[in-house]
Amino acid sequence: MTSGPIGNVARATLAALVLVLGSGAARAAEAPFTQLMALLAARRSGTVTFVARTYAAGLTRPLISSGVLRFRAPDHLEQRTLKPVPSELILDGEHMTVRRDGQTHQLNLRAYPNIAVYVDALRATLGGHGRALRQQFAIGWHGTVAHWRLTLRPLQADAHVRQIRLAGAGATIERIEILAPHGARTVLHLSDAPAAP
Repeated sequence: MTSGPIGNVARATLAALVLVLGSGAARAAEAPFTQLMALLAARRSGTVTFVARTYAAGLTRPLISSGVLRFRAPDHLEQRTLKPVPSELILDGEHMTVRRDGQTHQLNLRAYPNIAVYVDALRATLGGHGRALRQQFAIGWHGTVAHWRLTLRPLQADAHVRQIRLAGAGATIERIEILAPHGARTVLHLSDAPAAP
């Protein structure tokens, strides 16, 4: 190991080089993320079908549900579950409406933090709001805009979700995986909804 003034200069130069190269890599990853957010922001609404599989301790097989997801910018989101039990979850801003078994409940989204963290991630991603995502999540980016994966880790220590993973192609989200702190996870596979006649 080199010591003395030359060694200190070499270490300082190496540290500066690592910082410059590291920030260059971060900027390189930032460019496709910014492009993806712009693509998603341009898509003001969408409807997809979903198949969700929930895995948890004590289950011998996953719970499977399916239905339709709808988004309309800036913050309208609907999840209409068709199978196995019809239900409906409609979100407009902080207002949440839940319909199931012939009953309707009007709720405030913030009273349900386990749902809110997922909804915030999904709406910010669908709306192309990179800044909102950065304010609430540590973001991991993999791939290109053509085929991408996002990993969102809530910045709040008491979050009810450990991680949210999204994958897609261009402005289309194809897969969402929600990991809970206690090991349960839900995986949603999304497909374009058939066009209405």
